[in-house]
Amino acid sequence: MEKYLRLYRYVFWTGYFAVLIATFLPISFRVEKIRLGPEAFSIRTDHLLHFTVYFLICMFYLFGERKGLILFDKNPLKRFILLVMILATVTEVAQIWVPARAFNIFDWVANMAGILAGWGIIRIAGKR
Repeated sequence: MEKYLRLYRYVFWTGYFAVLIATFLPISFRVEKIRLGPEAFSIRTDHLLHFTVYFLICMFYLFGERKGLILFDKNPLKRFILLVMILATVTEVAQIWVPARAFNIFDWVANMAGILAGWGIIRIAGKR
């Protein structure tokens, strides 16, 4: 079990720092809109990507929790959510200083929505 715990933590921290490092790379791609229904509303694919990435990070936490693996000894969920919220905020704000990148409040909102949705699933799964 100790081996899996170390691997779980290693994967988390590697992913955490990979997202942080990717923030400083001048990555740019074409933004498309996905239209949902006739004239209902549209979602920018980058916002969907932001939501999905942070939601999946939360699902990684849930997977570990289900397997008995914890990232932190005290208040693991609170610490996890706080760290991921810090990551979401720092990665967006830092883009102000990165060429070919731009701070976008809606990207940050999509990040937070992904975290909130993931936290909700974690809470619901924990009550079962």
